[in-house]
Amino acid sequence: MLKLINLSTYKCDMDRFHCNSSEIINLLKKHNMDGVELLNSLEWNKNIIPSSIVRGVHLKYYPTWLDFWNNNESELLRQFGSMKEVKNYYGGTTRECIIDYYRSEILQADKIGAEYVVFHVAHVQVEHAYTYDFTYSDEEIIDATAELINEIFKGLNTKIKLLFENLWLPGLTMLNKDMLLRLLEQVDYFNKGFMLDTAHLMNTNFTLTNEKDGIQYILDTVSNLGELKKFIKGIHLNCSLSGKYVKEQIKENHKCKIPFNEMKKNVLFHIMKIDMHKPFSDIDAKKLIDFINPQYVIYEFITKSFEELEEYIAIQNKALQLLP
Repeated sequence: MLKLINLSTYKCDMDRFHCNSSEIINLLKKHNMDGVELLNSLEWNKNIIPSSIVRGVHLKYYPTWLDFWNNNESELLRQFGSMKEVKNYYGGTTRECIIDYYRSEILQADKIGAEYVVFHVAHVQVEHAYTYDFTYSDEEIIDATAELINEIFKGLNTKIKLLFENLWLPGLTMLNKDMLLRLLEQVDYFNKGFMLDTAHLMNTNFTLTNEKDGIQYILDTVSNLGELKKFIKGIHLNCSLSGKYVKEQIKENHKCKIPFNEMKKNVLFHIMKIDMHKPFSDIDAKKLIDFINPQYVIYEFITKSFEELEEYIAIQNKALQLLP
């Protein structure tokens, strides 16, 4: 099992390490980490992030993409206001622009030497992130994802592992094993599996109020997958207990609808309150690793400072009964 930490090439992360490879490597050594899962890999600089520490690459996620994929111009105009904004968001106005973008990221991951890439399977519009009145079913999103993935990998010279990540939004939630099987059967690419995000799974249950219950919920859900459990190759190990906040937001938005522009402005902060990316502190977290036995365990945190990052790593190491 490899123990990794999430790292991006965005300025906020690079500034934290002063764009210095030694500082990144020292953090990994200090906390007995085996490498990083890299986000925004097209901006990768080998002089700052050595290829030897990059074990995985997290591909870009377009939260709102299905209307674009289906060429639903009226719905795109309602959401974005103009085709110019649509083009800014997707990098073009045809399917090929996102197909080509993902191809470039996967080829970059190969160039770096990563062992796997991660792909989110979900779709959500801005207002539905607040109201939970979703427009697409799990089946529709999974079918479209398979169609997209097959186009991306068509003729692509790669053997990299493709790991599908669950979210709490419609698509791949891990709650229904038929949906996992549906995705695996429709994707033509051979080297595929799943990246289980523990916080995303916890976010599907609004009644969770403590880590112990959350861990048991994850164990029960994975157990219900039966033989498909073996396709879980990695775990984004982080904790989220945001059910109370979500229930309040749904109630508030149904009672007094927030203006769309205000939703759009604050949606990132809203999502971060749902998907908290905190460390596990309960020692029962070790049961997740023992039961699933993944190849990769990624500490996927959102932190305000380098000091908080170290604190979170130490907390989760202690929960897993691992040496620093």
